[in-house]
Amino acid sequence: MFDVVQLLLITAAVVYLVMVLVSRRHIKKILELERNEARFRGLTELSADWFWETDAEHRITWLSGGGPVALFFGGTKAYGRRFWEIPRVEVDPGALGAHLERLSGRLPFFDLEIARADERGARQIHIISGQSRVGADGAFLGYRGVGHDVTEQRLAERRLLEAKGRLELALDGGNLAEWHFDAKSGELFAGDGWVRFLGHEQSPASTLGVELFGRIHVDDQEHASSAWQRALKGESPEYEAEFRIATANRGWKWLHARGRVMERDATGRALTMSGTVADIDQKKRAEGTLAERERRFQDVAATSQEYVWETDTAGRFSYLSERVESLLGYPRGDLLGRRVADFLPPGEPLFTEREEGCRDFVHRFMARGGAPIWQSVSAVPMKDAAGRFCGLRGTAADVTARKTAEARIEHLSLRDALTGLPNRALAAERAAQAILGAARGRSELALLALDLDRFRLVNEALGHQAGDALLRAVAERLQGVIREEWARSGGDEFVLLAPGLRTGEEAAALARRVLQVLARPFTIDGDSVTAGASIGIALYPRDGRDFAELAKNAEAALQHAKERGRGTFSFYTPQLSARASERLRVENELRGALARGELALHWQPVVKGRSAVIGAEALVRWRHPTRGLLLPEDFVPLAEECGLIGALGEWTLERALSQAGAWQRTLPGKPWFAVNVTAPELAQGDAFVDRLRAALEANALEGSRLELEVTERVLMPHIDENLETMRRIGELGVRFAIDDFGTGYSSLAYLRRLPIDKLKIDRAFVRAIDTNPADEAIVRAIATLGSTLGLAVAAEGVESKPQLERLLGLGCEQWQGHHFSPPLAPVEFEALLKRSSQGRAA
Repeated sequence: MFDVVQLLLITAAVVYLVMVLVSRRHIKKILELERNEARFRGLTELSADWFWETDAEHRITWLSGGGPVALFFGGTKAYGRRFWEIPRVEVDPGALGAHLERLSGRLPFFDLEIARADERGARQIHIISGQSRVGADGAFLGYRGVGHDVTEQRLAERRLLEAKGRLELALDGGNLAEWHFDAKSGELFAGDGWVRFLGHEQSPASTLGVELFGRIHVDDQEHASSAWQRALKGESPEYEAEFRIATANRGWKWLHARGRVMERDATGRALTMSGTVADIDQKKRAEGTLAERERRFQDVAATSQEYVWETDTAGRFSYLSERVESLLGYPRGDLLGRRVADFLPPGEPLFTEREEGCRDFVHRFMARGGAPIWQSVSAVPMKDAAGRFCGLRGTAADVTARKTAEARIEHLSLRDALTGLPNRALAAERAAQAILGAARGRSELALLALDLDRFRLVNEALGHQAGDALLRAVAERLQGVIREEWARSGGDEFVLLAPGLRTGEEAAALARRVLQVLARPFTIDGDSVTAGASIGIALYPRDGRDFAELAKNAEAALQHAKERGRGTFSFYTPQLSARASERLRVENELRGALARGELALHWQPVVKGRSAVIGAEALVRWRHPTRGLLLPEDFVPLAEECGLIGALGEWTLERALSQAGAWQRTLPGKPWFAVNVTAPELAQGDAFVDRLRAALEANALEGSRLELEVTERVLMPHIDENLETMRRIGELGVRFAIDDFGTGYSSLAYLRRLPIDKLKIDRAFVRAIDTNPADEAIVRAIATLGSTLGLAVAAEGVESKPQLERLLGLGCEQWQGHHFSPPLAPVEFEALLKRSSQGRAA
């Protein structure tokens, strides 16, 4: 009994093991099938085709294909419907009938075209193919197949058909005929255009090419035949020839044939060539007539000292006689098709704009080599057959010698021989014109009389030759101050008539600029000479009604300026407008503000990211005794005009470095401090570098903790000198930032030369950055530029969170503005920095 039980247990164990093994193989097969199905679905999603199945009633039960399916069916329900029952799906009735017959016979079908338009009217065309599927028992289950998008293919076919139709119309309407040549048989097949061209009743079905060339005029046969052979051999990309061919009435007609080889065999031998032929008989006869007229015209033009020209309605040269090459130096090919305006100096009047023509119109024209010549031009209008203006025709002669002589005579009579400036006579003539214009416009103008303060000393110490060199240098420097031209009235005196001034304040500002320019030393024969000047000002109409009266009163004002101590200016009228008086009063108060200790520094935090304070900018404030705390824009421009900006900059740098040195020893972290640098400071060159080095050492301040901000306006006028100064300052570890970037010279070439570390975006671009796409684009460009050049980018004037978020999103990590903190007194900034440091530590 025990043996039986034992046998049963062993049998049961074996059965169990067999079932486990079978179950594992079944599970493995299921997993493999699932993986294969996943692969299949993945491939169908990536395929440009799509796949489908239907049931025995031809209703869709399965669709796969990702993008193609989604684009074709959109959101329309497809499952449970036959293809031709889906909304907006179109099937040609005839094709559908044939399709249903194949379905009834359970036969495979191919390329059934279905179309569907989406909600926007965009039409898509697909083709589907399928074959029946049956079950294991042979029962019909439906169809399985594939779909393919042929929208682009059908569109291309339609366009090709339309193009063919247009070509046929074009050939007929353009008086063209087509031809095709079989190189193997030598047969030429011609279109119906040959009938029109040659007068035959009908075009032959084909003819031998040799026979055709035999009908060509003997003078044209070699050219036409050689071009034909070159095209067949591949020596020329296409065949093109003009020739005369015999007509049915035994005459000759000009034809223009053009074509190219369409097919070659494996060895490169031409098999077929096709092209078109056009009737150009009338054109060639007209060309012959024109050629004769041209020969007559050229004979006349060749004997003239002038050159003949024509222009079209756009002012482009369309014809030039040969004489132009000797007068202007250009080959005619370099001028034809070019606008006359392209060869005129800037501002030169353009005669081609005068449709009525002109006579003896004198202007400058840039000859070859860049030298302008004077031309006298006469022109008449050209009209087309409809009487419409189609250009100008005329002659031109070189009158440079005459104009040079006239200019020399005028220069000798109206110009100062030493400086080239207008003399007193020309100044009086121009003043009369300016006064007349001011009277008509009811505007003011100013007459400035200038006298050099130390000219006599230069003459006595260095000689009259040096004095003449100084006068020429003064004249050149004065011309750079204002657009209007100065005049030399005699000796070391100069006169300027400045029209368009609205107030005496503007005249005063102009006088200050002139004095600043002349205060810089001159280098005369290796010697440094400081001339200086005094200026007297008379205003029209207040101080005189004509040049003589204005000049006399300006001279009186000039003497008054000299009596006041030289190096200054004076108005003829002792009283100025209320505004000018106020500015003078503020100027005097500002001069005393430095001595009285009324200036102070406030510090605006510079933030990185959203809240990390990494530095501060020093901003000067004026504690005015009656007007309160004044911001820089209230007095810095005035300091620049009256020559106090240098002293103001020195005071700011000294106080800022003193405070920064103290903070370096007491404040947590390593904040840096920015100070603005003025033009006079940077112009000191080595002296400024030495003073900065001494201040850093005196205050034990590391150079890396100092950032000097300088504007493009300060840098660019003397870029080479400033570049050397900045390099020497950089050796101290001090960094440079370009302040108000983008508002100055707008020239980026200097960025590659200057040793700068940062670009500061002006507040004008930040103000509307969150609403103005143009400002956002500018900031993005600056940030990209800074990143490309390895420069930091900072923004100033950040007033709101949207502005900050846009800046950070555009790559501007550093910023300052009232959104974080206004400029603070030293104690307030110190407390803020400590709080910020404690917050980060926490």
